[in-house]
Amino acid sequence: MAGIHHFENEELRELATFWSPENDALSLYFGPAKASELAHREEPVRVKEMIQAQLRTLRSGQADDEDVSRIEATVAGMQGNHNFAKVILACRRLGVWREYDLAGDFGSRLDCAQSFAIAPLIAQEESRKRYSIVLADRNTARLLLLEARQLTEQSEALEEEDREKIRTTGARKSVHLERKKEEQAREHFTIVANRLLHFREHGDFDRLIVGCRDEMWPEIEAELHPELQRVLAGRFHIDPGLATHEEIVERAQPIVDESDRREEQELVQRIVGGALSERLGVSGVEGVLDAIEKGEVRTLAWSAKMPENEGVSSCANCGHLERGKLERCELCASEMRWFARPEEALVRHALGNNIEVRMLRHAKLPPPDEIGAWLRFKAEHNTAQALAS
Repeated sequence: MAGIHHFENEELRELATFWSPENDALSLYFGPAKASELAHREEPVRVKEMIQAQLRTLRSGQADDEDVSRIEATVAGMQGNHNFAKVILACRRLGVWREYDLAGDFGSRLDCAQSFAIAPLIAQEESRKRYSIVLADRNTARLLLLEARQLTEQSEALEEEDREKIRTTGARKSVHLERKKEEQAREHFTIVANRLLHFREHGDFDRLIVGCRDEMWPEIEAELHPELQRVLAGRFHIDPGLATHEEIVERAQPIVDESDRREEQELVQRIVGGALSERLGVSGVEGVLDAIEKGEVRTLAWSAKMPENEGVSSCANCGHLERGKLERCELCASEMRWFARPEEALVRHALGNNIEVRMLRHAKLPPPDEIGAWLRFKAEHNTAQALAS
């Protein structure tokens, strides 16, 4: 089913615990072309050809041929996919085929391993924000919700009483005194602002964007409650009454991208600064492994395109984590499961442990690992002490 799919915890846990000793678990992420790429059609075509070339190398190898053929046919038949990313998690031998058309920025990649690549799914689920967009002038008010590049009109959320006030306020004759006109405008914008505050207090959106003509902005801004000003991501110039959904997304998405970029840069600064001062930050795989086992981690973050490394092993019994490929757990002697991508082992540990995860698309953590964590606190005990005991 296409759309903004919200994964239930049980569904994520099921995907996270899947394990195939035969190394035939296929994970495909095929992202739609971004707006900036639409004028350069060769980029989406190049990505599709790269995926198809990888699929050909898997034939008669570790992956099931029927899975490969089915994914090949799916990718070959895609023509934009209505701006949704195609995500497929498949292992025919164990009877698994999960296919999703999802809103969001997942990038494009193909993995064949003992486990499914679920870090992008979890990171998207954790970091997705809902942007309420209000378009307003003295006669009009429209509410929309932008989430994962998908825009939904929500003007009906304005109660009928509100809409009637807006209509009557904006329709009064211009022969009224100038002061009266200003009072009418203020009343109109107050109605809209109060309704927005109500939605914000009930958790209906995370950030606010305002669209209006430039001369209207001071009047609108003056009526915004401090809480709305706190979550205001930006504004853009537009005619509220004539704006199409395509125009709204075209103007609002750069504000969303810039907000994400600032957030990521601030997170990286907190992590790097905390690591350098030996306070609430750690950088590198080994530091993160130690912090996550001690329960210190508030936010786990990694660069979207991490460099290759030796991966991380996770104990199937006690959850102990170690860098590199280990056969047996040093704590309980149980089987270790190896993940070529460290973030895959770490997000599985984060599930259910109140740890936020962020895949960084606009910023990078320090090399060589490009992974780090922002901490809640610094514990005194460590893994070496646990091993000694």
